[in-house]
Amino acid sequence: MEQYLVVSILGKNSIGILNAVAAHIKKHHCWIVRSHVTVLGTSFGMLLQINGKWNHIAKLETSLDALAKKYDFATRTLRCNPGEYAEKLITYTVDIITTQRPEIIPTLSQFFMRQKINISDLHCESFAARLTSTEMLSLTMKIHIPANISLAELREEFINLCDELNLDAVMEPERGV
Repeated sequence: MEQYLVVSILGKNSIGILNAVAAHIKKHHCWIVRSHVTVLGTSFGMLLQINGKWNHIAKLETSLDALAKKYDFATRTLRCNPGEYAEKLITYTVDIITTQRPEIIPTLSQFFMRQKINISDLHCESFAARLTSTEMLSLTMKIHIPANISLAELREEFINLCDELNLDAVMEPERGV
């Protein structure tokens, strides 16, 4: 029987750390199903969803402390299921560019929470505008909209919110590849 394990890893950025983690997972006869790996300043973060037989997952889980000690990073694990949804959902992508302000992400997350819409992925980056050096924010979200929600009403409310916050935003359905 296959099992799933979510592993978060945080540590100082160093070349080869992803290779060490991936090789360790393979050595335990498991594989990475989904991952997010990023460098944040002088640190790195990994979020991995790993699949394998229950006994391999158990051995991998217990071996991670030794790997973390060897490469000087912190880990946290959580057993999970593959992710099945009980209701029909429509996946949309939201792209936003705006000036960097602390209220942007909390306001957007509250808006989608009130609509009972799950944000399944969020990526944001700050950057300086080319000519003015104004601190800007680029934000991309993947959201799952319940099929019974009126897309026209949701779009209208979202556009109104973006107008209030002075956001340049696009919300469009995820397209199949």
